[in-house]
Amino acid sequence: MKKFSLNNLLHKDRVMIIFSLVVAIAVWAIISFGPGNVQQRTITATVKIDLTDTSAEYDNLRVIGEDTFTVNVTVEGTRSIIYSLTSDDLEIKPDLSDIQGPGRSYVSLNVSKTGRYTDYTINSISPATVTVECEKWTNDFYPVEFADSDKAALNVSVADDSTQFLPKNAITLDTAVVRGGRVQIEGPQTVTSQIHSVRVVLDGEHVLSKTSVLRARLVAYNESDQPIDLSGCTIVGSSDGMVAMTVPVRATKTVDLTFKLINVPTGLKTDGLVTLLNPVDKTPLTQLTLVGDSDVLATIGDTIDLGTIDFDFIQPSNAEFTRMLILPEGVEPMSGSSEVLISVAVNKYRTKKLSYTVDSVEDLVITGLPEGRVATLYGGQAQILTDIVLCGDSRMLSRIKAEDLVLTVDLSAASGYTEPEVRITVPGYPSVWVYYGEESEVSKQYPHQLSIDVVDAKAAATE
Repeated sequence: MKKFSLNNLLHKDRVMIIFSLVVAIAVWAIISFGPGNVQQRTITATVKIDLTDTSAEYDNLRVIGEDTFTVNVTVEGTRSIIYSLTSDDLEIKPDLSDIQGPGRSYVSLNVSKTGRYTDYTINSISPATVTVECEKWTNDFYPVEFADSDKAALNVSVADDSTQFLPKNAITLDTAVVRGGRVQIEGPQTVTSQIHSVRVVLDGEHVLSKTSVLRARLVAYNESDQPIDLSGCTIVGSSDGMVAMTVPVRATKTVDLTFKLINVPTGLKTDGLVTLLNPVDKTPLTQLTLVGDSDVLATIGDTIDLGTIDFDFIQPSNAEFTRMLILPEGVEPMSGSSEVLISVAVNKYRTKKLSYTVDSVEDLVITGLPEGRVATLYGGQAQILTDIVLCGDSRMLSRIKAEDLVLTVDLSAASGYTEPEVRITVPGYPSVWVYYGEESEVSKQYPHQLSIDVVDAKAAATE
């Protein structure tokens, strides 16, 4: 058995390496974690002044200007602890009770520990107070005006003033920004209390050939007609203080008005029989000037058809009536009226009423009766047509009797029992016509009808 020798042990390299390592770790631990290793460190952090859910917010106060501040927090502790800290381990709270109203307030800052490290000391925070500017916040509506009282002259002109023009006061503003002629502005009361009006200002000159959307500035003015700086304010609906402005450019086009006369008595001259009038002032119309976008006007021909004027539905007492103009959207007459007054020159004529007794189908002129079919009055009984209105010269009307009338029915589509409309003429009196009543906007309804049976001729012969 070998005898233990310290001298031999100290001269062994491996043993000395291990021993030295243990001693070094022990010394490092004592230096790093020992009570004699207390140090200080400054941590930089930020604090935001937020009035949400505070009495200041309830009083409509808001921070204007700087609301986020940089502070330095001095902490003390062992090196291993304080150099493990970050700003997230510190909670900095402003004392918002220091804000009592609008103006300048000095808000105290309080700092506390948060996070997993607690074995250290917070020595100080710098600055310990911050200066905060607050304003009472308002939200109100203000009238909007144009920089030029005549909207059409707002730095805008047309490319061709011979066929184009700007309708006065027809400019419209984006309703997301301007509603009911007013704009909503949020901001500090010291600014908004000065606002008297807000004007639409269009910068530069604009020559337009068609309806265009331009961007205009909204500028606030005080009662002294001086512009107000709206920095710090918000125009609701506009992120940049601008508004979209639609400037309509209107072109003109002149068209002829046409119509078609039907069922006119052969004895009446059609020249000058119908006059077209402006319903507003009753001035004659032969042409109509239309106003609208040039692109839309280009789709309209050189004439506008007013449809048919049917003498079946005209008598002296209703010889003036209006027709609505059917125009594309956005197109309107320059006169401002979307109707045309039609005057038929028959007011010098008179009316007369007759009744006619139909004893059998032999009293009728029947057209269109299919071969092999016969027609009879329903039930074989006579039928009376009343209130047959004749129109014409009073001398001619005085001579006409019921037997002068010719009654025509069309049975081309009839089978079995039918009630055909009766068309009535007065041969020998070319300037006399029959009035059938008011013309419906939906269809033409003839008032005189007969009850007729249309049956097979062979079957009728065996009965």
